[in-house]
Order: sequence, then C-alpha cells, then structure tokens
Amino acid sequence: MRIGIQGGTFNPIHYGHLRGAEEVREALALGQVRFIPSAEPPHKPGEDVAPAQDRLEMVRLAVAGHEGFACDPIEVGRGGRSYTLDTLAALAEGPCRGHEIYFIVGADAFSEIHTWHRAPELLRRFHFAVTLRGSQQAEDVIATLGRTLPPLDSSIRVAMAGEGRAKVADSEWEIRFVPVTHLDISATQIRRAIRSGGSARYLLPREVELFIIRRRLYRGNA
Repeated sequence: MRIGIQGGTFNPIHYGHLRGAEEVREALALGQVRFIPSAEPPHKPGEDVAPAQDRLEMVRLAVAGHEGFACDPIEVGRGGRSYTLDTLAALAEGPCRGHEIYFIVGADAFSEIHTWHRAPELLRRFHFAVTLRGSQQAEDVIATLGRTLPPLDSSIRVAMAGEGRAKVADSEWEIRFVPVTHLDISATQIRRAIRSGGSARYLLPREVELFIIRRRLYRGNA
C-alpha cells in the first residue's frame, strides 16, 4: 500500500491542509494519509503556537471519520525538535513497514530541501509528493534543485521523467507533482481572526473550531 505522510505545525489544521491531502490521496491512489503534528516547530520568536498536545488533538478531530486519513502522534510523543529523515525512518520500520511512503510537501518548501537535515539521504530513501498551487510548475522546482543540491552532494541528480514525475538518478525513488486546489486559507489568518474576536467558521472543521473555543487558544490577552 502507498502511504502519504504530511507533517506540519498544524497551528491550527484547516481546510487547506485537508483538501490538499485529499487531492494527493486520490491522484496517487494512496491507501492512507498520516498527519503528523510537530512537537517543537521552528518558528519566529513570539509566534502564537498552541501546545503540542492541543495541536495533536485538533488534528485528531479534523481527520476523524475519514477512513483514508489518520493522526500520528510520533513526533509529539518523542518530543523536542524532529527531523523529517528521522521520522520517516521510524515510520518505515514501524507502522508503515512494508509499504511505500510518499512524503507530502508543498512546492515552496520542497524547493528549499537543500536546507533540510541530510537532504541527499532523504531523496535517496523516500518518495515525495509535491503539491503545486496556482502557477507553480514542476520543471521550475526541479531546476531549482539542480542548482542547490550539487553543492551538498555532487553525485545526486534529479530530472523530470515524464509529465508530473521526476526521478532521482540511479535510484528507485521518485518525485510526483500534484496540482491541488488553492484555498486562500492560512493558519496565520485563522489565529488573527480569533485574536481579534472574529469567527474562524468555514475556514476549518467545526469540531476544531469548537475545541479552540473551549481551550481559549490563540486569544492572546483577550
């Protein structure tokens, strides 16, 4: 079975996350998408990040009832800063053992993969599902990797291998590009609305909104 892994701060999870994951699930015939909230996300000083357990619970509420979605507490349970390579390796030896793993990531973040921990090893060990929004093009992303990866590892080469598909040379690993619906929703927008006393309804699942209200998250000094 193919399993998609979608990590993130999910501060909070919203329909942009969910719709994109659903479209990737359908496009790549994934048997499951596992959402993994980070325990200690890198963020700007002063940014309003909800406690890890609250973000984990919001993800659980958001995916409940969808047989193709699951919430995975691996990073929250481990605590501290998590690296994508470590998480995927643990999943490959644990609950995803024997399955094909596709790490789901947006085109902007994937274009910066040269800044990730042990990026060449990541590309040589796992498949990627890269989401494209608006005018983003797969060829532009691969061209960026062609400039940024060689300084890290001169032996790694990534090239297009057909429409919507790229390959890591001399390996079995692939990068699939999936155009997804652009929903103009952001977690920052949601937090700002709540902080100002406004409503976040229809930007995220109602169960998540009610949890935020009960827990009085993102309200600042209100």
